[in-house]
Amino acid sequence: MTIEPISSIEEVSALLAECALPVSDLSVPEPLQFFGIREGGALAAVVGVELYPPVGLLRSLAVRSGCRNRGFARELVSFAESFSAARGVTTLYLLTTTADRFFIGLGYSATSRGSAPPAIQATTQFSSICPTASAFLSKHLGT
Repeated sequence: MTIEPISSIEEVSALLAECALPVSDLSVPEPLQFFGIREGGALAAVVGVELYPPVGLLRSLAVRSGCRNRGFARELVSFAESFSAARGVTTLYLLTTTADRFFIGLGYSATSRGSAPPAIQATTQFSSICPTASAFLSKHLGT
C-alpha cells in the first residue's frame, strides 16, 4: 500500500461526505494537508493534518466502506504521526464523535478540551465544527 499526498479537495470532500464527516472548512489552505491510499485509481482512504509546531491536529480520517478492515486507517494514522513529528510536532490532537476507541487503541488519551493549546483551539474543527460532546484526544509523539 502506498500513501501519497492528495491535493484534490474535490476528491477528499467526496470521500469525507460519503463517510459522513465534515467538509465545510476544506477550502482552508496550508497548514491543512491530506494523504491518501488509492485502490484502482480511486481514493480509498484519507487522513488530514494541520500542523502548528509543536502541536498538530489529526483530522478527516476516512476509509471508503468497501475498503474497511484492511489496515488503511492504521497505516494513515501512523504515516500522519511520522510526517508530523518530522516537522516539529510533539503532540497530535484530534476530535471524534465515533472513533475514540479506535484512537485509544493507537495510544491516544482522553484530554480536557480546556487544556487544548491556543493553536488547536483556534482551528475550525475545535471551535465550531466538532460538537463539544466530541471526544478530544491527544498523543505525545516520540522524539
